[in-house]
Amino acid sequence: MFYLPAKLILRIFFYFTGGVKVKGLSNVPKKGPLIIVSNHQSILDPPVLMACMPRKINFLAAAYLFRIPVLNILLSMAGAIPVKSEKGDFASFKKALRILENGGVIAFFPEGGVSPDGNLRPFKSGWAYLALKSGAPVLPVAVTGTRDVLPVGTYIPRRGRIEVRVGECVPMEKKGRVRQEDFGELNMIMENRLKSLLLK
Repeated sequence: MFYLPAKLILRIFFYFTGGVKVKGLSNVPKKGPLIIVSNHQSILDPPVLMACMPRKINFLAAAYLFRIPVLNILLSMAGAIPVKSEKGDFASFKKALRILENGGVIAFFPEGGVSPDGNLRPFKSGWAYLALKSGAPVLPVAVTGTRDVLPVGTYIPRRGRIEVRVGECVPMEKKGRVRQEDFGELNMIMENRLKSLLLK
């Protein structure tokens, strides 16, 4: 019940900070399970996706984000799921799987935290595990400009243009047994997709 009001508040907020330009929104499936995989340049990235994506997003977010004033309220309003360990949190993954089984959307920032220099960091494998266990398609989304609006280590936003580039969905095959080597292959595919979107 709080998601739509939070979405409206965020849209107003980003209007005053310079706006958000979105490209490729037609690539977002209108229904069915979906995993969004995005780069992470600022703590503003989750609110940006929440504001501009047409579907309700459930975030798998690092637990430290829930300790940041204002952001913790927005994440809670969005129904975000805290991940308490860098290696994954089995309880949070089970909850995420249930959401996907019910046709919901899960968003991941697989770098494991905000990039200190803005460059894409190696991916952790939680998103790939969920994709293979659920068979949900994966949508690469590149976010740029948030690093300028709210640089790492700051909490007062500046004016700046944010851009969101939505790539094409990557279909996934559901697997009962997930192998470690599957993770590396999928991480490479998704890293390349995001690098390509970031260069556009």
